[in-house]
Amino acid sequence: MQNLKTALTGKKVGESRDMVKLLRIQATDTHVVEFDNVDTRFNDCNNWQVMAEGKRVLFSNRMYERFSDMKSGVLATIAVCENRASAADIAMLESAKAMMKVLDSYPSFAALVSHPERITD
Repeated sequence: MQNLKTALTGKKVGESRDMVKLLRIQATDTHVVEFDNVDTRFNDCNNWQVMAEGKRVLFSNRMYERFSDMKSGVLATIAVCENRASAADIAMLESAKAMMKVLDSYPSFAALVSHPERITD
């Protein structure tokens, strides 16, 4: 009985090694990509956003968005914003390209967790 008790004391309810509460990556000199509640086991996250010089430019608040679905959504943003002249479209395009630079380099959230430009504070 004591062996079972000591084995269970290391875990806390609601905590997992597979979950990362906030994953922040410096994508470019001016862009930071943030992912909330990343689950490396299921390769999804709850929300994501791209910050440019401290301001949120591009974001999604979908619950449980898979890595591949997120990539296709960012590609669609690039397609829509290309060849547009407004400042907002240009900012979204730059943010989407910065995010794709990160997503194209890593195949999953588990790989992103070990990104060398990860910000931990």
